[in-house]
Amino acid sequence: MVVDGVSQTSGVERVLDLSQVDAGVLVVIREGKHERVRVVLPGEELAAIITDFPKGPQTVVGTHGGEKLVLNIEVRRNEVLLSVGDYDVAVGLDDLVDAISGAIPAA
Repeated sequence: MVVDGVSQTSGVERVLDLSQVDAGVLVVIREGKHERVRVVLPGEELAAIITDFPKGPQTVVGTHGGEKLVLNIEVRRNEVLLSVGDYDVAVGLDDLVDAISGAIPAA
């Protein structure tokens, strides 16, 4: 599922795309037609952070091409900031919850 967002550091419009894959949830951050981040994360861990509203930034370790990547997530009231390295995207909490629900199979 695609969620529209914006970079908090540059103000540039970005898109967050989440989809189910065998290893978890594929998270892609795009800027225009350019893919900036691609990482596979454990779906249950990602969902727990979004639904438990922990204070401060949280990290989830994912993979891309066999290498580990760290996704930072911070829930800020009705907005969620996700970042990997220099790339970030802020999206609405409700939109992200819907996208994660669609990307994680029901138990």
